[in-house]
Amino acid sequence: MFENLGQSYPFNNNFKHNLRTITLVSMGFMLISLYFQPFGIDFLASRKDGYFVLALGVVSALTLLFNSLVLPGLFPRVFESSRWTIRKELIWNVWQFATLIIGFSISALILNITGMLSLTIFRSGTLALLPLILFNLMNYNSALKTKVTNVIDSGRSWFNDEDINPISVEHERVHIQSENGKEVFDEALKNVILIQSAGNYIEIFYRNGDSVRRQIIRQTLSGVEKYLSVFPDILKCHRRCLVNTNQMKRLGGISPNYTFEVDGLDFRIPVSRHKVAEFRKLFSGK
Repeated sequence: MFENLGQSYPFNNNFKHNLRTITLVSMGFMLISLYFQPFGIDFLASRKDGYFVLALGVVSALTLLFNSLVLPGLFPRVFESSRWTIRKELIWNVWQFATLIIGFSISALILNITGMLSLTIFRSGTLALLPLILFNLMNYNSALKTKVTNVIDSGRSWFNDEDINPISVEHERVHIQSENGKEVFDEALKNVILIQSAGNYIEIFYRNGDSVRRQIIRQTLSGVEKYLSVFPDILKCHRRCLVNTNQMKRLGGISPNYTFEVDGLDFRIPVSRHKVAEFRKLFSGK
């Protein structure tokens, strides 16, 4: 069971979606608190109870904003979608739960809310569960819709003609168009280094002169892999990575952590254990 905690779990780093979700969660949480009046909270009974309900919404919004938008901005590598796992997601939710409890407890003490002063931590924890559950449910619903959309789009691609496919490889060039049609990657195949999955997006690393650049596009790695399969030099080395073998310099590491080294990249490309023999044989023949 515990080995499943290391499985990939895409982190939702969509700024607009998170901002909209946090706004809806905070407002919904305040409305639920007003309607059900937990622990005797009645905003009509006294002004301080009304202020406390407002404080609940504000604390929820600020906590979720800090954890979902500020922290990922400060530590982008930690919250990188392609490196996010179930274990990190659980730890992150426990951290959010703890910060919500602290915020609610401090609000209750400052406003001297009678129903909250006894067993403050326990009651604050009970309240803190609601915005956290609402936030995760909305994120899960959004991720589920995206997956369904991707499945439908993948199904449609089987019935589309090649000349209207968003991904083409004509004239030794790779042309990838995002699902929404707003972003386009177009580059000579020989310059492409790596294409890796990043949740609902792909990251494309390619050479531009003496430098290595990166472009992020909303596409699926499986769709890209299908259209690039006509090129024998583009191979899948990991469940989330496609590499141009002409760009790979050396295969290093020891079991189970095999990696590719590439000139110009500041990180190593992971290689699955069951792919190591294939790449060793490929490089020995070059």
